[in-house]
Amino acid sequence: MVSPAKKAFEEKRAARVAAQEKAEKQARLEAEKRQKELEERRQRHQISQPPSAQESGPVSAPANSPAKKARTQKLAAKEAGSATADRPHGNAYELHHAQLMEDIRTLHDIESLQAKIERKRELLPKYEDYVAGVLKGGSGQQDDVLMNIMVWYLDTGQLEKGLDIADYAAKHGLETPDRYQRSTAALVSEEVADFVLKERNEGDDPKQYLLDVTRAALLFRDSDMHDQIKAKLYKANGYLCREVGDFETALKSLKQAVQLHEKCGVKQDIQALEKQLKNSGQ
Repeated sequence: MVSPAKKAFEEKRAARVAAQEKAEKQARLEAEKRQKELEERRQRHQISQPPSAQESGPVSAPANSPAKKARTQKLAAKEAGSATADRPHGNAYELHHAQLMEDIRTLHDIESLQAKIERKRELLPKYEDYVAGVLKGGSGQQDDVLMNIMVWYLDTGQLEKGLDIADYAAKHGLETPDRYQRSTAALVSEEVADFVLKERNEGDDPKQYLLDVTRAALLFRDSDMHDQIKAKLYKANGYLCREVGDFETALKSLKQAVQLHEKCGVKQDIQALEKQLKNSGQ
């Protein structure tokens, strides 16, 4: 039987997927327009080359080779570093944005939420070098490719990678694309907490997750968001601290959670921890 909390979580995720799919019609048109512009740009570049260059063709590294990965990262860092409000994006962004729109269309055709998550996991390596370049050299211009990939990392439980992008986003004030309908702070905080509370595999080492939750809490501690979301982070932190044997911090975190949201479901946990600490003489 599905618990009410799990059911509510699935409904929320389904609503977010529906909102994403609603935007895909517009994304499809945008991707086709960008692809057409890129093809025209390539054709102009080819025509401008001397005949010998056109005949021999450009010398390029094999797909996914270390040389190509390094070149992609270097280009992304260079273009993101020189980006301005008047010219926020370069070729690396345009290429990856067109690819992203194509991948979103692929996800649109998948009905199962779990299958969507697995497909995202398969698609993410294509964007790793672009993301690394932007994080290394970016000047902080709004980047919808970067922010979409952040959400995908969080969706697939790759919290550390998602938080690396969230750190950059918080520093520069980047926001999630409109279709997500939540601030960066709220989305990241809730995704991290929900994954820890409801989706991580039983028996996983809690230490890394504890670092992730602590990082998210510190990153957005001064951000405005619903109290229920911050309560989830405290709840997740409390449960993880309990797992690693830090019962005093666990109790403190759970009390902070219930102060923010009385019905967050931790009152019995608080009582059990208080009893345990009393019996141990702490």
